[in-house]
Amino acid sequence: MFELESKTIQNSDGAAYQLLIVSGDLGIATIGQLKNDLLSALQSHDHVILDMAAVTDVDYSVLQLLCSANKYAQKYGKHFQIKGQCTEAFIDRAQSLGFFRDQACNEAEDPMKCLWIPENLT
Repeated sequence: MFELESKTIQNSDGAAYQLLIVSGDLGIATIGQLKNDLLSALQSHDHVILDMAAVTDVDYSVLQLLCSANKYAQKYGKHFQIKGQCTEAFIDRAQSLGFFRDQACNEAEDPMKCLWIPENLT
């Protein structure tokens, strides 16, 4: 079962960011809701962090959505991060589908913000 919790957090320097905490299985059945939640957060906030530490399964459609959300954020001068994606479910799926790479794709606005470069994993 997919669940999402949204919190506005202030960091130590006073800047606010939106934290989206997702849990459960993320797949084609949940992609529409996740897309709407991500888009709403990115339209309303300059900095969005998606915490995936409690995700138990993820499929190809979700990985594509995360890439699209990152491209959207870069296009509109926003900051999008994924936290907790180093779970076994996430790593196994992303690796088996060939998402991890040594350099950003040609479509990246800012190659240093690519979600799939190992140095960018948190």
